[in-house]
Amino acid sequence: MLDQATHRLQPLLHDLVSTVLAPTTALSGTDGQIRAAGVQGLFHADARALSQVTLAVDGWEPEAVGHAAQAAGRTRFVSLVRRLGDPIADPTVRVDRTREVTPGRMAELIEIASTATRPVTATVTVDLSCDFAPIELVKSGGTAPPAAASLVPSADGGSLEWRSGRIRVRATGENATVEPHPEAPGDPRGVGGRLRWEISLAPGERVTLRWAAVIDDPDAVVTAPARPLEWSVPEVTADDTRLVRLAARSLEDLRSLRLAEPGEPGDTFLGAGVPWFLTLFGRDSLWAARMLLPLGTDLAASTLRVLARRQGTRVDPATGEAPGKIMHELRRHEHSGGGLRLPAAYYGTIDATPLWIGLLYDAWRWGMPAAQVEPLLPALEAALGWLGDHADPDGDGFLEYIDLTGHGLANQGWKDSGDAVRFHDGRQAEPPIALAEVQGYACAAARQGAALL
Repeated sequence: MLDQATHRLQPLLHDLVSTVLAPTTALSGTDGQIRAAGVQGLFHADARALSQVTLAVDGWEPEAVGHAAQAAGRTRFVSLVRRLGDPIADPTVRVDRTREVTPGRMAELIEIASTATRPVTATVTVDLSCDFAPIELVKSGGTAPPAAASLVPSADGGSLEWRSGRIRVRATGENATVEPHPEAPGDPRGVGGRLRWEISLAPGERVTLRWAAVIDDPDAVVTAPARPLEWSVPEVTADDTRLVRLAARSLEDLRSLRLAEPGEPGDTFLGAGVPWFLTLFGRDSLWAARMLLPLGTDLAASTLRVLARRQGTRVDPATGEAPGKIMHELRRHEHSGGGLRLPAAYYGTIDATPLWIGLLYDAWRWGMPAAQVEPLLPALEAALGWLGDHADPDGDGFLEYIDLTGHGLANQGWKDSGDAVRFHDGRQAEPPIALAEVQGYACAAARQGAALL
């Protein structure tokens, strides 16, 4: 049996609702509430900006009816307040809560409507807390210390503000009363504040409340593109209309994952996924761009440039870097958790380099202009050099990997969990490991590189 005092579990995600426009993500329950539990929160890049966002009407949480994604970065939650209004079985007070996430900002529009036959008065509150927990701590099931002084919000100019180093979160409610309450009952992860409104509704009347949280994070390693890259949108016709909706929703999801580096905001790439991997990942960003080639080559071109700028130039066992090697993962700082300790720029991947070559070749074949291909040829030659000089350290003809640090990724292909590579009888493979698909990537990359050159 696991000792829960010493063994922390990664929080589950399957029942949460994500509202995303990279690099900002809100993860909530299906009722729209962000509770101080698990991985719920408002995240920006690789840190949690708000750990709690709970709405109450006269001290009661509304009862959820349903929710729906409306567009990239926008979700609507519908709920009822059955303790207000007419004392009958059918509810007469309804709450529509629309959450909109944009890079560095989350805003909510709260509409409360009454069909009661008598006036309704109520106090509406939004309780907020902040813990600035790094994503790797959240992923490992940990929590930030609740007593940190930086988590006490200041109330100034009708807003609540939290600071940690150079990161700042500021929450403001339109026509709201601001109440810092450092003792924040029921919130184990931080010291909270409250936005409060007093409302009065005549029969058939509706009131609209607005509030927003803005995140200022000058040290984030990923940001929103200066001009978000678009791709062509296919016209899908099918007897089964679910296919049409699937294609439309998939493209909306991809739009919500667009990222750039602060120093090069003109080059767009796709983050690997919410919430753990919303950053630059060599393998994942390359595959996403490759699969989108039928809709245009611009994403491929910019992804190739981003990774080429960070291509390895030296041998460094601590980071896994080697000349010509394409990086695996980019973070704000050292990424620790679950027995891993990965440097901020980590090169522990066996497949990203041949996949980079493959994307350059495929994008060229799909029509990427020569003026965009040719500046990448030096990076191509360096990548081919890595295949020949560094990817096969024992000279047996196979690309293989081994983590020499003891705290990096034990497996460095797409199956990268520590126990992911096994024999048929269940035994774990011992490093160095040569993955079958990677040998295919390498063979293809050699042919593709020769064709390009």
